[in-house]
Amino acid sequence: MAARGSSGAGGYAEGSGRQGASEGTAREALVLHPSRGTFGGFRNLVGKENKDWASDFSWLAHAAIWLVLVAGTPLVVSFVRTRINPDVSPKDVNDTAALLFFVMATISTVIAVIVRTQGAIIGEKQLGTAAWVLSKPVSRKAFVLAKLVVNARWLALLTVLIPAVVVYASLPSVSGRPLPLLPFLGGVGMMLVGLAFYLALSLLLGTIFESRGPVAGSVFGFLVGGFLLSNYAGWLVAIFPWLFFENAYNLSEQGWMPATGTISVAATAVWSVVFVVLCLWRFERAEV
Repeated sequence: MAARGSSGAGGYAEGSGRQGASEGTAREALVLHPSRGTFGGFRNLVGKENKDWASDFSWLAHAAIWLVLVAGTPLVVSFVRTRINPDVSPKDVNDTAALLFFVMATISTVIAVIVRTQGAIIGEKQLGTAAWVLSKPVSRKAFVLAKLVVNARWLALLTVLIPAVVVYASLPSVSGRPLPLLPFLGGVGMMLVGLAFYLALSLLLGTIFESRGPVAGSVFGFLVGGFLLSNYAGWLVAIFPWLFFENAYNLSEQGWMPATGTISVAATAVWSVVFVVLCLWRFERAEV
C-alpha cells in the first residue's frame, strides 16, 4: 500500500510537472518577441504603409497636384504657343512640351518626396509608434524597406507615370504629332531613377536628424545647390542626377544623350543603393 501511495504521489507530481511545463510553454507562446528574421513582418508593414496612403486620401491630393503641375504645365504652354503662332511646327511644340514635362517632373518629385517622407521615420520616433511597432515581431530592416517600397510605388505613380501617360496621350491633339515613344519612355525612366535617389536620401537623413526641418532643407538644398554647381563643376553632373531633365529632353528630342548622361544614370542608381544600405545600417543602431 505504501509503495502504491508513493507511486501515486510520484505520478501526481510528474503529471503536475508536465501540466506546469505545458502551461509555461503556452504562456511563452503568447508573448511577442521581436522577429529574428532579416525581413520579419515586411508584408504587414507594407500593408500598414499602403493603408496610411489610402486612409486619409492623401494619394488623391498628390494625384491632383502633380497632374496639374507635371502634365498640365506642358500641355497648357503648348496649346497657348500654337494659338499665338499657328505656323509653329509640330516638332517644336513637342520639344517644348517634353522639356517642360521633364523640368516639372524633376522639381515635383523632389517636393513630393520631401512632403511625404521628411517625417516618415522622424515622425514615428517622436510619436513613439516606431518603438511600439518594433516591439512586435518585425525587424528594423523591414520597417525601413516597407517605407521605401511603398512610398516609391505611390510617388512614382502619382508624380511621374500618370502625368507621363496624360502628356503622351494628349499632346498629339495639340501639336498634331505624337512624341517618339521609346525615347520618351527612356526619359521617364530617368525621372524614376532620380526619384529613387531623393527618396533614399530623405530616408537616410531621417535616421540622422531628429527633426523634419534639416531633412527637408538638405534634400531640397541638394537639388538647388546642384543646379548652381553644375555651372562651375561640370564633372559633378556625371555622378549626380542634377541635369536629368536636360539629358531626358535630349534623349526624347534627338534619340540620344551625352556620355555624361549615361554615366549619371548609373552613378545615381549606385548612390541610391548606397543610401539605402547606410539607412538600414544607421537605423539598426538608432534609439527609437
